[in-house]
Amino acid sequence: MVMKENSTFALLIKMMLRTIKKNILQFLAIIAIGAIAITLFVGLLANAAVFTTQVNSVYSNGNLADMWVTTQQFDENDQTNIKNILKDKGDVDSRFYLPSSADTHSVYLSVVKSLPDISKAYNIEPAVQNDEEFVFVDKDLAKTPTNKKLGLYNLNDEIHFNFDITSYKIPEKYLQVLDDWAVDKSSNIFRAEKLSLTATVTGFMNHPENITKANYNSSVVMVSDKAFRNSIYKVLDNFKEEFQPSVYSFFAVILGLNDYGSEYVSNPNQYVIKAKENVDVLALKKQVQEYFNQKDFNNLYMVTTRDNMPFYMTISSDVTQARQFTYVFPLVFFLVAVLVILTTISQLVLKDRSLMGTLKAVGVSKTHIYFYYLTLTWGLVFIGILIGEIIGPIIIPKILGNKYNIIYSLPKPRYEFPWLPSILVALAFLGVAGLVTFLLCRKEIELKPSESMRPPVQNYKALKKDLTPKKPRPAFYSIKMAFRNIFMNKAKSLMVIIGVMGCTALLVCGFGIENTVNHGINHDIVTLSNGDIFISMKSPKKKDEINDIFSKYPEVSYIESKVTTVTTLYKVDKDGRQIDGASQSDDKLYIVPEFNKESIMHVKTEKDCIAISDKVAKKLKVAVGDYVHFSYNSKEFYSQVGTIYQAFFYNGIIVQENNKALEVLPEISRLEIVLKLKPGSSQEDFKKKILELDSVSTVTTKEDWIKHINNIMSGVLVMTNAVKIFAMLLGIVVLYNLSLMNFKERTRDIATLKVLGFFDREVLKSLLFESLTLTFIGTIFGLALGYPFMLGCMMTNIVALVDYLYMIYPITYFFSFLLTFGVAVGINLYLSRKIRRVQMVESLKSVE
Repeated sequence: MVMKENSTFALLIKMMLRTIKKNILQFLAIIAIGAIAITLFVGLLANAAVFTTQVNSVYSNGNLADMWVTTQQFDENDQTNIKNILKDKGDVDSRFYLPSSADTHSVYLSVVKSLPDISKAYNIEPAVQNDEEFVFVDKDLAKTPTNKKLGLYNLNDEIHFNFDITSYKIPEKYLQVLDDWAVDKSSNIFRAEKLSLTATVTGFMNHPENITKANYNSSVVMVSDKAFRNSIYKVLDNFKEEFQPSVYSFFAVILGLNDYGSEYVSNPNQYVIKAKENVDVLALKKQVQEYFNQKDFNNLYMVTTRDNMPFYMTISSDVTQARQFTYVFPLVFFLVAVLVILTTISQLVLKDRSLMGTLKAVGVSKTHIYFYYLTLTWGLVFIGILIGEIIGPIIIPKILGNKYNIIYSLPKPRYEFPWLPSILVALAFLGVAGLVTFLLCRKEIELKPSESMRPPVQNYKALKKDLTPKKPRPAFYSIKMAFRNIFMNKAKSLMVIIGVMGCTALLVCGFGIENTVNHGINHDIVTLSNGDIFISMKSPKKKDEINDIFSKYPEVSYIESKVTTVTTLYKVDKDGRQIDGASQSDDKLYIVPEFNKESIMHVKTEKDCIAISDKVAKKLKVAVGDYVHFSYNSKEFYSQVGTIYQAFFYNGIIVQENNKALEVLPEISRLEIVLKLKPGSSQEDFKKKILELDSVSTVTTKEDWIKHINNIMSGVLVMTNAVKIFAMLLGIVVLYNLSLMNFKERTRDIATLKVLGFFDREVLKSLLFESLTLTFIGTIFGLALGYPFMLGCMMTNIVALVDYLYMIYPITYFFSFLLTFGVAVGINLYLSRKIRRVQMVESLKSVE
């Protein structure tokens, strides 16, 4: 007799409700694991979309340039010829770009004749401004109730731009002439260590080149030519009026200005180029370089594209991380989610074997039975997907957005929902879950009703002989029964091992990423930054001057000064000629004293050779014995590579100041000083003492430096913590589900053992030994997979500013093992309470 359609559906719905009620905990596990996987995947997609939108908004509002062309000397034909090169491929603006310091903060002055259209200020406050005379400071330097630590300026405050003039070594005879021209001798500003120009803050701005906040990066201050001229004329008031034009000529030499009385004080030394969409920027760069190379006097200093600008490299790394993390970790969660569905539905199908036979016997079609199990699976998976897609785009961007807001100046985030990927992943998840369910049901549903109504026959041959030991021992029986169950249910045992393996590998990976970051920091502290106090001076000092300033402090045990700057590196031949096709890279140049056992940068190399970090060496494709070009103070040098060193943060090249390549330079003045303190000295107390010196700009302790690096790596570390939390949640859900399923499958066995006189603790030993054996095997495999999984994750999330020194500490393996194993023991002990509640008579009933 075939059942009517309506009555069939009514029956299936009742069965479904009863099944859900009976297996509520296992079904909640399916929902939970689905929700975790989707939350992580869709949340990370949304975070990447939100962050990318914020960054693109900054670059769009500020119309960020694609190329920066910096010259050493003004040529009135340069801008016209660059325009001819561009034609209809883009636009060019010009500016006078000048490194300086504002009070204690490093800034770049962008002196413009009018507000530019490329790399421009936006969100200017107050909105109404004098178009001819303005000084716009980055909003991060404004004093606000929420920016007390870094805020330096209010509107209409004076701002002082400081320039070092001691490095120009003005001869004494000229200084004496200037003394005579001064209103009084003390007002001869050229005898001071720095030249200070004073202007008035007229507004605050956002600027695309200030996307990294001011406490992590130098800031651009946009100044009109008129405001810049007025600040210079204020300084001239220190000299007698008739001599002011002559004094101005010193400014022209020092700062590269126009003649006295010109309409504009500054001539451009930098051209910013905005290429149109789909234009090859690298091809344009090559054309610009060729133009300067063919000139009789090549006044080009540097051509830089976006990809080599430090502010762009930093945030681009975070954008790339945000995208790539999306596809690394969720994949593991999806695989484990499918595993949970597979194990749960397989148990349900096997348990309902007799029910399937009965349904087929009373006329329920195979299609309806498939529909019953598929609907049940899809319903559970859909609920998990729905939960994940609701909460993922809300909580993940909020968590990770805190890091971005600390480091970058970004607009307020907008809610983003990745519609297409979310729909595709939902369909894929539902499709895989449906396929798994169909394949599990197919074998049982295709059987005849009479075959389905009989329990499956277990094969005991392999263990039959061992089931009757000559000397029965209860403890031995418990272990033997555990192994019997493992081998009799190979598929289920394999699922447990795979599930535990995935959880353990995720934990090792999460802790391993943190280990790698900490190992890198510790490596650089010992090898490349082995100091206690890091000082930046307001103006460059000679080595003897530095020693005189700091040797008087009894806390100081060692003083070292160095130069850190950015230079263009590329491979050359032994005669200094660039090798065809050689890669170029803008990286750090460290000029350090001659190596000794106390050296802060503890990298030894052959005399007159340079040391290059492994990251940069790979980028330039150079090895020991090759030659590398670098520049310093507008002069070109090249030297042989003597050492390739490992570094986490201090990537670049290290040149000792006695290197013969630097012989053409006068005595090198330095801005950076590193001090070692005597044991027992307080770094914080000494920092406060040093900050009182007028010549000191900033002071950083070793702890401050570590915090700075951690801030750079905070995106990775935040994601690491998220992975560890989700891995723990995943582990709890998987282990609980598998342990609960194991217990339910063993209900009949437990009842049989209790009838035969086994105590509850003996039954518990058997179940516990079985579960922990599988957990142990899965954990061992997971520990082995942790390192390669971490490598895969980190290699797809390279940070431009650092080079990972991959490391997983032994304690990480021990802790991950302990955590996974401890969770398994706790869950099994919790479920062991159910052994006492097993009803022997009811559990032994079955349809024969």
